[in-house]
Amino acid sequence: MRIRGPAGVGGADNIQNVGPARTKAVQGTSPASHVDRVEISDMAVFLDKISRLPDIRREKVELVREQIARGTYETPEKVEKAIENLVKELW
Repeated sequence: MRIRGPAGVGGADNIQNVGPARTKAVQGTSPASHVDRVEISDMAVFLDKISRLPDIRREKVELVREQIARGTYETPEKVEKAIENLVKELW
């Protein structure tokens, strides 16, 4: 592409034949002379775990939101279970 002045941008230039492609053989290496290795980062492992999480159950989320708004979500049983789980995590 050529730029022709402050506001003139031209189209693509013609392609010139530069001859056949050249290849160079590399001596002393063979596919069996090295071993490929893959390393997976911590971030990749984390992202894989996230991708395996189940989809959000929208109906369940809406039901809980409605119960919270009505004040019926927190029951003594749920509070007791939450306290038990918290104590287990701390110890």
